[in-house]
Amino acid sequence: MISLTQLTNRLSRASDMVSPELNGHQQQVAYISWHIGKEIGLSPEKMNELYAASVLHDIGGLSMKERLNLLSFELINPHLHGEIGWLMLKDYPEFMKEAKIIRHHHVPWDYGRGKNSWGEEVPIESHIIHLADRITTSSMLDATALNQSKPIMNKMKSLKGSKFHPELVDVLEQLADKEYFWLDLHSVLKEKNCYCPPKPEDIKVEEGRLLPISKLFARVIDFRSRFTAVHSEGVSSVATTIASCLKLSENDCAEIEIAGYLHDIGKLTVPSEILDKPGDLTAEEYNVMKGHTYYGYILLKDLEGMERIKDYVSFHHEKMNGTGYPFKLTGEELPVGSRIMAVADILTALTENRPYRKGMTKDKALLILGRMAKEKELDPEVVQLAQDYYSEIRESRIKGQEEARSRYDNFASKIGEKVG
Repeated sequence: MISLTQLTNRLSRASDMVSPELNGHQQQVAYISWHIGKEIGLSPEKMNELYAASVLHDIGGLSMKERLNLLSFELINPHLHGEIGWLMLKDYPEFMKEAKIIRHHHVPWDYGRGKNSWGEEVPIESHIIHLADRITTSSMLDATALNQSKPIMNKMKSLKGSKFHPELVDVLEQLADKEYFWLDLHSVLKEKNCYCPPKPEDIKVEEGRLLPISKLFARVIDFRSRFTAVHSEGVSSVATTIASCLKLSENDCAEIEIAGYLHDIGKLTVPSEILDKPGDLTAEEYNVMKGHTYYGYILLKDLEGMERIKDYVSFHHEKMNGTGYPFKLTGEELPVGSRIMAVADILTALTENRPYRKGMTKDKALLILGRMAKEKELDPEVVQLAQDYYSEIRESRIKGQEEARSRYDNFASKIGEKVG
């Protein structure tokens, strides 16, 4: 069994790490939402849905610019990121209810007219998150939070009935009268212990559901950049094919497939402006990019049942001769899954088409892999397999990426309809 609650929290944490200004925002919203939900008597099931929706409510903000805009009290096109979040999550049974909550989390109460939007009922959880979200954008809620509490509450009360559900504002007033409430919010921001932290149930899912959930993570990772919109699908397909050619066990192949989808999870911490840059990165930008494997390790460590997957993800830029990053590991320290992932990532990047260039031919790509194997950067055995089974590997990559591209284009067209 895998902890869905832990996975959800790690995805939230990653998307908030894209900027210091965002750090802790979704967790603060979850804290406020949790305590409002508790005060109004939501059932345990509804509380768990509220918590998950809160920590993922801004998942639809795909670039740093969009995410930072969400911290502005008056939003431009406030429903777009909620709609994107809904589109991302709605087809996954683990997140269907949360997707609906996220979709409507910026619907104003509008003196009762906000009970419905787009022809469907707006969950009360959406209105809770809306209020909580606007509290956190009214102030940085830092160590001077007690000094800021009064003006923040005056602002919330002035919008009672217009922007916010009046009963929820009343509940918020009761919470805001307690100093610990504001000090807890500061503790959440600093990732410190709270006096009264949220305690959602640790929802478990069968290990068989980890693959589709990893595909969701890949969608969030890849859709942030039009340049790499199908990259994770390609890496997963290539890595799985190589693992099969190596005659690894069914379980090993399954873990490598999942790792392929998750291998760039740390890129959620990299600004889209760097991911989307078509030319060479500056030294400073490259250093930011290099951090993604480290943050992949941090985000996946301590997750029960994902110990080996974490290593495959985190070590895919390490090299056999110890010149890789971020840990400078050497060949004997690198598990076979990581060696496969390194070859799969490079081969996919070389041969896939990007908007700014065509993929390399077979001869050029294999020449580069051969040179890297000769220089002890890549595992020679894995590179040899990639050369021997290139046709099967290429066919698998193209099939997977064509399916992923179709999903991406469909997703982008729906977003375009909302923007238009």
